[in-house]
Amino acid sequence: MNARNSLVRSVTFLATSVGLVVGSLSFIAGCSSVPPAPGDGGDGTNGGPTSTKFAGADTCMPCHSGMHANWQATPHATALGTLEAIGQGENAACLGCHTVGFNDDGFVSRAETPALAGVQCENCHGASADHAANPGDLAIRPFVDLSAALCGTCHTDAHHPTFDEWQHSKHATALEGLRSNPFAQDTCLKCHSQDYRHAVEEQEGESGVVVPTLATAQLSIECATCHAPHGGVAQDHQLRQPIASLCGECHTQEEAELGDTPHHPQLEMLTGIGAFDADGSGLELTHVHSGLAASGGAACAQCHVVGHEVEEPNEGNPNVTGHTFNPFDSEITAASPEHQAEQYTGCRGCHTDSVANELRVTLQTDLAARLDALAPFFDVSSTSFIDADTLSAVDQARLATAKFDFQFVAADGSNGVHNPALSRGALDVAEQIVNDLTGQ
Repeated sequence: MNARNSLVRSVTFLATSVGLVVGSLSFIAGCSSVPPAPGDGGDGTNGGPTSTKFAGADTCMPCHSGMHANWQATPHATALGTLEAIGQGENAACLGCHTVGFNDDGFVSRAETPALAGVQCENCHGASADHAANPGDLAIRPFVDLSAALCGTCHTDAHHPTFDEWQHSKHATALEGLRSNPFAQDTCLKCHSQDYRHAVEEQEGESGVVVPTLATAQLSIECATCHAPHGGVAQDHQLRQPIASLCGECHTQEEAELGDTPHHPQLEMLTGIGAFDADGSGLELTHVHSGLAASGGAACAQCHVVGHEVEEPNEGNPNVTGHTFNPFDSEITAASPEHQAEQYTGCRGCHTDSVANELRVTLQTDLAARLDALAPFFDVSSTSFIDADTLSAVDQARLATAKFDFQFVAADGSNGVHNPALSRGALDVAEQIVNDLTGQ
């Protein structure tokens, strides 16, 4: 149990850090002074003329100093510089996503409108010069949009198709998939809805926050679920946590015990815990893959977020960022093959593609056959079903162990790839118990 407790944590809801305080009184109290007039650059670090429509990030700084400081350390803040570094600092096709308000009474040039260089508050929250001049007016409060569609206004097309890939991922349909499950509950939304997660976190500090339900939730697992929009985190790519911890918030069976039905136990499978031995004690078997989670490095992303760049990206041959999250998903590959990386990209540190393919196919074929053979013994509609009511208390406990281990391997979904040792070991236990109970 100690190993389980040390590796499996309850889901901790993540603050979205989108940055606008809900109550007008708390907003006004948070301003140390009257905000500088739009266009004067705030503290002068990014001064220069702006426009009557856009305020510029430095104007937001006196009231949102923490978020401003975090944002300054993100690639968004220097987005124009990335264009300039490759000689594209005046390319009109790019400036709309690297500056504030280009071609919309905003950015004109580095020389004329330096305060609007880079991706700033108003790229995501809307033009806010009026708000900066009248911060107490709720009618002109900037909007907060946590949807992936907002990020997708720029993180799209052949050069950076992150949003296009995400649209084909299971994350994009997490809420829809949950609603189709007859056993779904509102609490499941913690891993299926970004607006639910945000509301629950916000509720801890604010009264009157309405938490979405299965009927009212609007967002699935969006960009802001994993990435902190304002930065302020230690990980690359503005990830909220190290990758194994981040994925493991939802891809975990948590504290599932015998008698429970294990649900998405990928973290446990990968780290080598979560199944049970024949005597009901914890079965712990690690594999070289387990080291991915322990390293604090690429972890799940080693195989699930793999991409590549092409020399001249176009619609039919775009760059790949890895945000379909599964290069082995045949449904995604069939629907959008151009957005999938080569399947064994993540394996190449240890295997050639041909060796990796042989290992995978052999393992998955074997595990799938073993799961198929065990399934009838736990299916009440099957003639092979083992009815617990006909067994002694001791054998009922053994049957519960066999059923859990069978479901554990099946629910992991990788057919052994995450951890071949634990997958095989758990099925060994299940098969032995079933054979004993059926006299085979």
